[in-house]
Formats: sequence, C-alpha cells, structure tokens
Amino acid sequence: MAAKVPGYTKGRGIAMMMEHPMPGQGGRHRQTISYGQSPNLSVSPRNALAREIADARSIYRRQGLYSPEIRRSLQEVIRLNKLAWSIFFDKEGNS
Repeated sequence: MAAKVPGYTKGRGIAMMMEHPMPGQGGRHRQTISYGQSPNLSVSPRNALAREIADARSIYRRQGLYSPEIRRSLQEVIRLNKLAWSIFFDKEGNS
C-alpha cells in the first residue's frame, strides 16, 4: 500500500487479526499467500485486497471455521479500506 497510496503508513492500515491456533506454531498469518513475500506492485490495491480476502476465507474454510462472524469481519475489512482509501479501491474505470 505504501508504494501505491500517497499518505499511507502502517499505522493507518486496516487489517483483521487472524489468531494463532493453540497448540501449534505460526498461526494462520503464516498460512497466507502474502506472508514473507514482497508485494506485487503491478496489482491494484483493490485487486490485492480481493486476493487477500479470498485467501483468508479459504484458510478459515479449510479449517472448518468459516462462520457468519468471520464473513462479517472480512466484509468489514473491505468496507473500512474502501472508506479510508476510496479513490484507490474504486472499480477500474469508475474513478
């Protein structure tokens, strides 16, 4: 985001806590496709967010934990990002 969105800082980022299952090591965050990867700057912020949300959803589904609460939380991450950074999350061609 910092490379694509002027004024963005980590402190202004919007995310969802993916708690670590117990017992175990690493937790769900390490299962995400973006963990430990450099960002693909050729992808729009909107498409990157969609990819990350779909990835989180698939992790929760694989673990049998995808619930209405998780669904609402993922939708809230999308809503808050659109609210905070609307110009960067508009559909292509609508800005």
